[in-house]
Amino acid sequence: MTSSAIPPGAVAFVDRWRELFDACDWSGLRAHEHPDFPEAGPPRQNDSFIRGLGNSGFRVKSAKLKPFVQPRWSIFRLSRLHPPPTYWCDLVLRNKKGQETEAFIALAPWEGEEGAFRASYYVELPPKKKVAPLDLGKERQRVAKFVAKAVKDFARVRDERPLRRLELHYSTDNGTLSVCIDLDAAAEPGRGDAMTHFGFAELLVPRWPEVKEHKAPVVGLDGVKLAAREDGTWGTAEVHARLEVHLGKMLVATLLEMRDSGQFESLRVLATSELCVEEYEGHFGWPDYEERGKENWLVPPP
Repeated sequence: MTSSAIPPGAVAFVDRWRELFDACDWSGLRAHEHPDFPEAGPPRQNDSFIRGLGNSGFRVKSAKLKPFVQPRWSIFRLSRLHPPPTYWCDLVLRNKKGQETEAFIALAPWEGEEGAFRASYYVELPPKKKVAPLDLGKERQRVAKFVAKAVKDFARVRDERPLRRLELHYSTDNGTLSVCIDLDAAAEPGRGDAMTHFGFAELLVPRWPEVKEHKAPVVGLDGVKLAAREDGTWGTAEVHARLEVHLGKMLVATLLEMRDSGQFESLRVLATSELCVEEYEGHFGWPDYEERGKENWLVPPP
């Protein structure tokens, strides 16, 4: 990270970022990233993802600075970043269980201090002339294919313990969907990275945040087109819900259909093994805690 081509100010920024992140000093980190917005950061910024990783025990394993290029995650478009970044830092985060994940920081020179750097932040994109509707029927097919591959891959894992929980975690802010699996005998909802195979497989779904941001229509599983409403929901005045709820119900339907058609039979499970769907910000969760054991068994009912 100390290449002669990298400005010392950028190196110093990342070194301090690592210290603040590893200390879970979120107010300090926000002020460090955005020195001209010290109280709460730029408007409409959502740093819950990085806070969640830190609070779940992830720490920086490595940080590599390089000239800015468009990351593989298409949801992080250069047109959204301000000030325009000149460098970016590829972060590898690791927890005590050895699980790893990636994140990145986009850096730009800070006009407030010569040689200093700050984090670029996201700005609103002008509305597109046309954003295609999100067809939940097609999304369901794509999700089923992704989950089927994850199940096939996990069936090869050499572990005699039965699977206790299979969960889908998703985010409309980050555009991700992950399969999480728990073999622990103490498995319960909400264990996060304490699960034995947290984030076992991940699917990037950049269309979800795009539809949410630009309020494109959603086509339900029944084929009915749902328009975006001013209150941030999709549907009609009588029946409407957040995008996260529409997606969550689609994910539930996908899991149940896969279960009932025998697509989980390659897994070593118990009669009490459970399915679960969880949205990162808490806008959707299935099943409700008091409803566990009614619909969500991983083994289909007789």
